[in-house]
Amino acid sequence: MLVPSEKNSPAMQRILALLANMSDMSASDISREAFVGITTLACGGYLKALRTRRLVHVSGWRKTCKGFVTPLFSLGDRPDLARPEFKDEDRDSAGMNLIVGALERIGMMTYREAAHATGLSLNTIKNTRYMDILVKQKRIHIAAWRRNRAGPLIAVYAAGYGKSAEKPAPLSRAEKCRRCREKKRALSDNRGIAAQLSKIQGISAAR
Repeated sequence: MLVPSEKNSPAMQRILALLANMSDMSASDISREAFVGITTLACGGYLKALRTRRLVHVSGWRKTCKGFVTPLFSLGDRPDLARPEFKDEDRDSAGMNLIVGALERIGMMTYREAAHATGLSLNTIKNTRYMDILVKQKRIHIAAWRRNRAGPLIAVYAAGYGKSAEKPAPLSRAEKCRRCREKKRALSDNRGIAAQLSKIQGISAAR
């Protein structure tokens, strides 16, 4: 997309006029105050072009409600302020608060159960590492470990700070075989019981 020159673009001129009077403006601030679409500023490359032409620079960073940081822009040819180091301990978001609130209200849960309780998607919780970060922040802890049907262990979380439970050692080959035999035996017993009940019901119906 070809970005117009600030000399013949009303939108560009409004951006520069705004930054001449106000500094440390985020893209959303500029969009609102200069009446320029946020997609035009970011995806359309207007802000990038103004920085390339040395008309504006990154003068600061602001923490967002989702726990990340967004650049702030000011007028002038100055070096961009480096993005601050962002540690897990600094993260915060509405989703993280929802998880903590659900654990306080309902009790211990796995991350899958937390997703169901909060309405957050499994991918959101996994990709943003919410559970790991909340443990680092000592807002939750691993209270126990649960082995799912496939065998792997899954952490069970509780609200508040506490010493996280140690992860048990993985099952040995012999233990896996034993669990498999027990599962097959249980299925066989269930089929036997079902067959007996069916036979009894057949006899009763015949009478």
